[in-house]
Amino acid sequence: MRFQPPWGGAFRLQTYFHRTPEALPAGDIEAIRSAILGSSLLGESNLTPQFSGTYGFSVTFRRNALSEVTGRFPAFAPFLDAALLPVCNAFLLNPLLIQNGRGVETHLDKSMMYYGDRMGCPVAVSVLYIQVPEQLAGGELRLYHRGERVAALAPRANSLVTFRGDMAHEVVAVEAGAPELPAARISLVVEQYRLPEELLARVPRMELRTREGAVA
Repeated sequence: MRFQPPWGGAFRLQTYFHRTPEALPAGDIEAIRSAILGSSLLGESNLTPQFSGTYGFSVTFRRNALSEVTGRFPAFAPFLDAALLPVCNAFLLNPLLIQNGRGVETHLDKSMMYYGDRMGCPVAVSVLYIQVPEQLAGGELRLYHRGERVAALAPRANSLVTFRGDMAHEVVAVEAGAPELPAARISLVVEQYRLPEELLARVPRMELRTREGAVA
Protein backbone atom coordinates (compact mmCIF):
# COMPACT_ATOMS: atom_id res chain seq x y z
CA MET A 1 0.00 0.00 0.00
CA ARG A 2 1.31 3.41 -0.92
CA PHE A 3 0.58 6.52 1.07
CA GLN A 4 -0.41 9.49 -1.08
CA PRO A 5 0.32 12.53 1.13
CA PRO A 6 -1.89 15.63 0.91
CA TRP A 7 1.04 18.02 0.40
CA GLY A 8 3.17 18.89 -2.61
CA GLY A 9 6.84 19.72 -2.97
CA ALA A 10 9.86 17.45 -2.74
CA PHE A 11 8.74 15.58 0.38
CA ARG A 12 7.07 12.22 -0.20
CA LEU A 13 6.31 9.27 2.04
CA GLN A 14 6.71 6.43 -0.44
CA THR A 15 5.16 3.88 1.91
CA TYR A 16 4.49 4.37 5.62
CA PHE A 17 7.60 6.29 6.59
CA HIS A 18 10.64 8.07 5.23
CA ARG A 19 14.11 7.95 6.82
CA THR A 20 16.92 10.43 6.12
CA PRO A 21 20.38 9.41 7.37
CA GLU A 22 22.85 12.09 8.50
CA ALA A 23 20.03 14.59 8.63
CA LEU A 24 21.99 17.44 10.27
CA PRO A 25 25.65 18.43 10.78
CA ALA A 26 27.23 16.76 13.81
CA GLY A 27 27.61 20.12 15.54
CA ASP A 28 23.86 20.73 15.36
CA ILE A 29 23.14 17.32 16.89
CA GLU A 30 25.51 18.01 19.79
CA ALA A 31 23.95 21.46 20.34
CA ILE A 32 20.48 19.88 20.50
CA ARG A 33 21.71 17.23 22.94
CA SER A 34 23.25 19.86 25.21
CA ALA A 35 20.13 22.03 25.05
CA ILE A 36 17.87 19.12 26.05
CA LEU A 37 20.01 17.80 28.88
CA GLY A 38 20.70 21.31 30.16
CA SER A 39 17.10 22.54 30.04
CA SER A 40 15.42 23.55 33.29
CA LEU A 41 12.18 22.17 31.77
CA LEU A 42 13.45 18.60 31.60
CA GLY A 43 11.60 16.22 33.90
CA GLU A 44 9.26 13.24 33.86
CA SER A 45 7.13 13.24 30.72
CA ASN A 46 3.95 15.31 30.71
CA LEU A 47 2.49 13.26 27.85
CA THR A 48 -0.05 10.42 28.04
CA PRO A 49 0.29 7.43 30.41
CA GLN A 50 1.90 5.42 27.61
CA PHE A 51 5.02 7.55 28.21
CA SER A 52 5.27 6.69 31.91
CA GLY A 53 8.87 6.57 33.13
CA THR A 54 10.28 8.58 30.23
CA TYR A 55 11.54 12.17 30.38
CA GLY A 56 10.98 15.34 28.40
CA PHE A 57 8.77 18.43 28.10
CA SER A 58 6.53 19.79 25.34
CA VAL A 59 6.12 22.92 23.25
CA THR A 60 2.81 23.52 21.46
CA PHE A 61 2.90 26.23 18.81
CA ARG A 62 1.29 27.58 15.67
CA ARG A 63 3.38 28.14 12.57
CA ASN A 64 3.23 31.91 13.03
CA ALA A 65 5.07 31.50 16.34
CA LEU A 66 7.98 29.54 14.87
CA SER A 67 10.41 32.43 15.37
CA GLU A 68 9.43 32.59 19.04
CA VAL A 69 10.08 28.87 19.44
CA THR A 70 13.50 29.09 17.82
CA GLY A 71 14.24 32.18 19.89
CA ARG A 72 13.49 30.22 23.05
CA PHE A 73 15.23 27.06 21.77
CA PRO A 74 17.81 28.16 19.17
CA ALA A 75 19.46 24.74 19.08
CA PHE A 76 16.19 23.23 17.80
CA ALA A 77 16.03 25.53 14.77
CA PRO A 78 17.92 23.25 12.31
CA PHE A 79 15.62 20.34 13.18
CA LEU A 80 12.48 22.40 12.69
CA ASP A 81 13.82 23.80 9.43
CA ALA A 82 14.46 20.27 8.16
CA ALA A 83 11.31 18.62 9.49
CA LEU A 84 8.33 20.98 9.31
CA LEU A 85 5.99 20.35 6.40
CA PRO A 86 4.75 23.46 4.58
CA VAL A 87 1.07 22.49 4.69
CA CYS A 88 0.99 22.10 8.48
CA ASN A 89 0.01 24.96 10.79
CA ALA A 90 0.16 23.57 14.33
CA PHE A 91 2.81 21.50 16.08
CA LEU A 92 3.66 19.66 19.27
CA LEU A 93 7.41 19.48 19.86
CA ASN A 94 8.92 17.29 22.56
CA PRO A 95 12.27 15.79 23.51
CA LEU A 96 11.97 12.13 24.52
CA LEU A 97 14.54 10.49 26.80
CA ILE A 98 14.32 6.77 27.54
CA GLN A 99 16.48 4.90 30.03
CA ASN A 100 16.96 1.21 30.76
CA GLY A 101 13.73 -0.61 31.56
CA ARG A 102 11.51 2.00 29.92
CA GLY A 103 9.73 2.31 26.61
CA VAL A 104 6.61 3.86 25.13
CA GLU A 105 3.45 1.74 24.87
CA THR A 106 1.47 1.49 21.65
CA HIS A 107 -0.49 4.68 20.97
CA LEU A 108 -1.69 7.19 18.40
CA ASP A 109 -0.28 10.71 18.60
CA LYS A 110 -3.23 13.00 19.32
CA SER A 111 -1.62 15.54 21.62
CA MET A 112 -3.64 18.44 20.21
CA MET A 113 -6.80 16.87 21.65
CA TYR A 114 -5.73 18.54 24.90
CA TYR A 115 -7.17 21.68 23.27
CA GLY A 116 -10.30 20.06 21.82
CA ASP A 117 -11.61 16.58 21.08
CA ARG A 118 -12.02 17.28 17.35
CA MET A 119 -8.31 17.81 16.68
CA GLY A 120 -7.66 14.23 15.54
CA CYS A 121 -4.34 12.83 14.38
CA PRO A 122 -1.45 14.79 12.92
CA VAL A 123 -0.61 14.65 9.22
CA ALA A 124 2.83 13.30 10.09
CA VAL A 125 5.23 12.77 12.98
CA SER A 126 8.96 13.47 12.62
CA VAL A 127 11.62 11.99 14.91
CA LEU A 128 15.28 13.05 14.97
CA TYR A 129 17.58 10.69 16.86
CA ILE A 130 19.93 12.82 18.94
CA GLN A 131 21.72 10.20 21.04
CA VAL A 132 21.83 6.44 20.54
CA PRO A 133 24.13 4.74 23.07
CA GLU A 134 26.71 2.43 21.51
CA GLN A 135 25.65 -0.49 23.70
CA LEU A 136 21.92 0.15 23.32
CA ALA A 137 19.71 -2.94 23.39
CA GLY A 138 16.03 -2.47 22.56
CA GLY A 139 14.51 0.94 21.89
CA GLU A 140 13.30 0.30 18.35
CA LEU A 141 10.37 2.21 16.89
CA ARG A 142 7.55 -0.07 15.72
CA LEU A 143 4.86 1.19 13.36
CA TYR A 144 1.42 -0.39 12.90
CA HIS A 145 -1.23 -0.06 10.20
CA ARG A 146 -4.68 -1.47 10.91
CA GLY A 147 -3.23 -3.62 13.66
CA GLU A 148 -0.42 -5.08 11.53
CA ARG A 149 3.19 -4.23 12.22
CA VAL A 150 4.65 -2.66 9.08
CA ALA A 151 8.05 -1.45 10.32
CA ALA A 152 10.54 -1.97 13.13
CA LEU A 153 13.17 0.77 13.02
CA ALA A 154 16.30 0.60 15.13
CA PRO A 155 17.32 4.10 16.23
CA ARG A 156 20.26 5.54 14.33
CA ALA A 157 22.03 8.63 15.57
CA ASN A 158 21.39 11.72 13.41
CA SER A 159 18.71 10.04 11.32
CA LEU A 160 15.35 11.73 10.73
CA VAL A 161 12.28 9.49 10.48
CA THR A 162 8.92 10.89 9.37
CA PHE A 163 5.88 8.62 9.42
CA ARG A 164 2.15 8.90 8.82
CA GLY A 165 0.36 10.57 11.70
CA ASP A 166 -2.55 8.12 11.68
CA MET A 167 -0.36 5.12 12.49
CA ALA A 168 -0.19 3.49 15.89
CA HIS A 169 3.36 3.10 17.14
CA GLU A 170 5.48 2.17 20.14
CA VAL A 171 9.05 2.28 21.36
CA VAL A 172 10.22 -1.11 22.61
CA ALA A 173 11.67 -0.99 26.12
CA VAL A 174 15.37 -0.22 26.35
CA GLU A 175 17.06 -3.29 27.79
CA ALA A 176 20.62 -2.02 28.22
CA GLY A 177 23.02 0.77 27.35
CA ALA A 178 21.18 3.70 28.97
CA PRO A 179 21.59 3.35 32.75
CA GLU A 180 21.17 7.06 33.54
CA LEU A 181 19.61 10.14 31.98
CA PRO A 182 22.76 11.62 30.34
CA ALA A 183 23.26 8.26 28.61
CA ALA A 184 19.60 7.86 27.57
CA ARG A 185 18.20 7.14 24.14
CA ILE A 186 17.34 10.74 23.15
CA SER A 187 15.10 11.84 20.30
CA LEU A 188 13.41 15.09 19.35
CA VAL A 189 9.85 14.65 18.08
CA VAL A 190 7.38 16.94 16.36
CA GLU A 191 3.73 16.12 15.67
CA GLN A 192 2.55 18.09 12.63
CA TYR A 193 -1.11 19.08 12.23
CA ARG A 194 -3.15 20.71 9.49
CA LEU A 195 -6.09 22.28 11.29
CA PRO A 196 -9.02 24.32 9.94
CA GLU A 197 -9.16 27.87 11.25
CA GLU A 198 -11.89 27.19 13.82
CA LEU A 199 -9.77 24.49 15.46
CA LEU A 200 -6.48 26.32 15.03
CA ALA A 201 -7.97 29.18 17.04
CA ARG A 202 -8.07 26.89 20.09
CA VAL A 203 -4.33 26.16 19.94
CA PRO A 204 -2.08 28.52 21.90
CA ARG A 205 0.30 30.61 19.84
CA MET A 206 3.08 29.04 21.91
CA GLU A 207 2.84 27.08 25.16
CA LEU A 208 5.49 25.23 27.16
CA ARG A 209 4.31 22.36 29.33
CA THR A 210 5.96 20.13 31.90
CA ARG A 211 4.51 17.51 34.20
CA GLU A 212 3.62 20.35 36.59
CA GLY A 213 1.59 22.16 33.93
CA ALA A 214 1.98 25.19 31.66
CA VAL A 215 5.13 27.25 32.08
CA ALA A 216 4.82 31.02 31.98
